[in-house]
Amino acid sequence: MSYFFKIVFFVSDFLLLNLSILSAFYFYDSSFWFTDKIGIIYLLIYSNLSWLFLVLVSAPYSVKKTWTISKTIKNHVAFIFIHLLVIASLVFFFNKYYSALQIALIYCFFTPIFFLYRVAVFYFRKIIHNKPIYRSFILIGRNELAFEVRKFYLVNSDMHYRFKGYIDFESVEFPFEKVQEFCSINEVNEIYCCAPNVAQNQLKQLINFGLDSLIQVKLIVDSGKQDQFPLQLEQYDKLPGFGMSIIPLDEFRNQFIKRAFDLAFSSVFIILVMSWLTPLLAFIIKLDSKGPIFFLQQRSGKENKPFNCMKFRTMVVNADANTKQATMNDPRITRLGQFLRRTSIDELPQFINVFLGSMSIVGPRPHMLKHTDEYSKLIEKFVGRQYVNPGITGLAQCLGYRGEIRDLADMENRVRLDRYYIENWSFWLDIKMILLTVVSLIRGSDKAF
Repeated sequence: MSYFFKIVFFVSDFLLLNLSILSAFYFYDSSFWFTDKIGIIYLLIYSNLSWLFLVLVSAPYSVKKTWTISKTIKNHVAFIFIHLLVIASLVFFFNKYYSALQIALIYCFFTPIFFLYRVAVFYFRKIIHNKPIYRSFILIGRNELAFEVRKFYLVNSDMHYRFKGYIDFESVEFPFEKVQEFCSINEVNEIYCCAPNVAQNQLKQLINFGLDSLIQVKLIVDSGKQDQFPLQLEQYDKLPGFGMSIIPLDEFRNQFIKRAFDLAFSSVFIILVMSWLTPLLAFIIKLDSKGPIFFLQQRSGKENKPFNCMKFRTMVVNADANTKQATMNDPRITRLGQFLRRTSIDELPQFINVFLGSMSIVGPRPHMLKHTDEYSKLIEKFVGRQYVNPGITGLAQCLGYRGEIRDLADMENRVRLDRYYIENWSFWLDIKMILLTVVSLIRGSDKAF
């Protein structure tokens, strides 16, 4: 779902929720504002805070384009039901009395309109896009499990998955070259490995290929044989066997944890810091030099898709801003810009990128499109760092690889550390990177210019 629709849904849901609460109290007792002012205020605050919390932790607006209307409704029914339980807890745990009819009226007003405009937007988007977005996949192995996976997507055609073919694996030798060749001449989004006796070194080879090609790799095994593999288990709703998420952030649970943390962290930071710092810096930036407050630069994001990376402007407006890196004693940098860059305050607007979903708090740092194009030709595993969302900070930056790229070895070390982060991600690794970044900012760095 686009950022525009996410914002529209977010704002309209809050307006609709509050309007439903007020309407329910009015229909129950038109003089409610005079007879139960404290009760209505308490319910409004509690209901809004609980809704905001549920939005942050469950990401209800992250509806994929491949989702059907039935799956979308099912997802939101669960969301509303949880909110109802939270409101019910207000009555039970806080000894607040509200009539059951009042609570019922709230959801009688709220639920139909909530789903009505979602269904309307769903079909509106469908008309605009006209054609559904398909994901293509191949199967390594031609066996009963592979046939079941193929059958699953045939039966569930509304998921818009297209089968590209089987890669036979009948001998001891893993068909890695066949996989490479097939993917080079066909558009493949996912690889399902159904081979019964794939070795760990062969699997590692396939993982590296998937990262380098931005193709998701899943290991599908018989449910009775999963103990052979010391990997994280992920069970699909209907998919036969078990799908093992080889890259940690391929697993929905890990994606959920990381996104929930990003949303919570960025929301708090935007409210507590950016809300007052932005107007202050905007005034000083305008006094210091002519030009916009923010500098928006196209950088490489997840799946190598470009996005507008936000920064406070630290240079005079110049034609080389999108092609030439900042260097020590760069004449383009303003007086205020020197301070902002040295303290990394110029990067703070990227918390807005995090909130919108184009970046994460921790991840590989995004590079200019020009650098991505150049270094992807020089460094074999460079593109693999675009497998996840870029971050405000990352493992490479915490270990001193930041600022100007002076030689190829500097970039190779960044790529090596970024790949390590992607292949070994954990929530606690993110926390550690954030703490190390704070320590690094306090100490300062001679590469920040």
